[in-house]
Amino acid sequence: MPIWDLRRGDADDNRMSPAGQGLRSVVLSAALEFNYVQAAVGLLALFIGPALLVGIAPSVVVTYSRLTLHAATSVSDSLLVGLFLVTVLVGAALWVGRPLLSIAFDNLWHLHYSFVFPLFVAVRELLRALAERLHGRSAPPGLRAREHRIATVLAALLLAGGGVTLAMLVELSLGVRLVDMERVHAWAVAQAALGNAAVIVGLSTAVESLYWIWRELALRGPVTDWTPQPSPGDAALARIAHLSDLHLVGERYGYRMEAGTHGPRGNRCLRRAWRKLAAIHALAPLDHVLVTGDITDAGTRAEWAEFLDLLRGWPELRARLSFVPGNHDVNIIDRHNPARLDLPWSTGQALRQLRVVTALDTIQGRRSHVVDRVSGRLGPPLRDYLRDHGRGERLRALAERGTWRGRREMAKVWEAIFPLVEPPQAGAQHGLILLNSNAPSHFALTNAIGVVHPTQLRALERVLQNHPQHAWIILLHHHVVEYPGVSASLRERIGLALINAPDLLAALAPHASRVLVLHGHRHRDWIGAYGDVVLCSAPSTALGADGADKYRGSFHVHELACGVGGDVRLIGTERVRVV
Repeated sequence: MPIWDLRRGDADDNRMSPAGQGLRSVVLSAALEFNYVQAAVGLLALFIGPALLVGIAPSVVVTYSRLTLHAATSVSDSLLVGLFLVTVLVGAALWVGRPLLSIAFDNLWHLHYSFVFPLFVAVRELLRALAERLHGRSAPPGLRAREHRIATVLAALLLAGGGVTLAMLVELSLGVRLVDMERVHAWAVAQAALGNAAVIVGLSTAVESLYWIWRELALRGPVTDWTPQPSPGDAALARIAHLSDLHLVGERYGYRMEAGTHGPRGNRCLRRAWRKLAAIHALAPLDHVLVTGDITDAGTRAEWAEFLDLLRGWPELRARLSFVPGNHDVNIIDRHNPARLDLPWSTGQALRQLRVVTALDTIQGRRSHVVDRVSGRLGPPLRDYLRDHGRGERLRALAERGTWRGRREMAKVWEAIFPLVEPPQAGAQHGLILLNSNAPSHFALTNAIGVVHPTQLRALERVLQNHPQHAWIILLHHHVVEYPGVSASLRERIGLALINAPDLLAALAPHASRVLVLHGHRHRDWIGAYGDVVLCSAPSTALGADGADKYRGSFHVHELACGVGGDVRLIGTERVRVV
């Protein structure tokens, strides 16, 4: 008898698995294997650097304004010449300063998304968990909804109070300091900039917290379970398959990170899913096959190659397939080391994004259009956009040699291409809007937090406004609302949250009758609504859903009714088991 069957996996397959060895062991392993030198560099790049840029902006503005006035008054006694010179200098400042000001604002938002927003989510979910514990599982849904709202308001008030306190403490001890940028002393500038940044971040946190309170009070729709609706008589019917969280692995005997050796081995379960899809399509054609993220388990090249090879055997399904990236596709730094850090300029992050973009280009590059962020008009197909202005050559250089220019180009492309829009096909009444909901992450243990960037939200709103006659199926990875009933663990709610979900719901609310939202991420099999916005949460096609169906994969086939005026209704759904 052999000592061990190597095809069954071993302890190394459970290194990143809370199911295999427990979350506490994963965290302890991360603490012991942490690279503190790399962490110090990351702290400088992710927090201290942006804080310096935010804090130094007031000094730059004041110094330049003083020099402008001095130059204008010293050149000539003529008022006309002085005004002309001031106009020229102000114009030059706006021309040069707008990009610098944009950088300062970007760094301020970076600090909020990296620290303030996750802290708010943690406080809010902690308060919600305490409220749920007080009333237990027997609390009626209305009471839970009120408790959740009160927890959000209290969390925002606590954060606002903390922000004001931070600003006041720094102001009382240091004051807002404006440094003369003509006589630069590095230490004095750094001290002043960090103090100013603390005041700015504190006050902006207070303002942002009040905004969260307003947003929470403005959104009054309860979270309810879905009930089938009758189809309007003149509606066109559409059938879509909704899959999520495939978690493809790149090895024949490989295991998934989350489940470890408790979950399925290799990709046989996904091949079975595709065979079932093909049989369903043969009986009654599908209009779309939609996958809401986590295509791969760790975003590796081999896993994406497995995905493309899987689709090669099913050309009719591939022609109907559209997907969005999940956190496992772009934010898993090292599937074997939970303590691994990924610096912002690292090649690894750019390559993971490039693999997603390459797959998008291969599968749906001709159907998906880039959106003009200002007007909301549809731009060129993704395939053309990626090849314009030398982008293809720079991205190819990133893949081959990891070049600096390629990494810069990839960052620009990643920011510009979402949301992707697939307009209605000939004879159809509905289109697709594909969102990227992954927050920038540089640490394996925080990879699952989500955010839809404000520029994406503005583009989404403009697309919906520009096409009032069409229905839209909106795809993203992260869950939008907390599921009704007592939720899972606090770790799951904090570590997997979509930070600015209320902003997304507010953008969708005016168009609720024309949108249907599909997502995955939490491996929960649930269909419901927040107010009038219908939300479809998919189980994992590979790992199933929490509860009795864990590790028994499944997906949904939805039937939609799309009216002539753009209304869309979910009129039926079928759950298809993979195993």
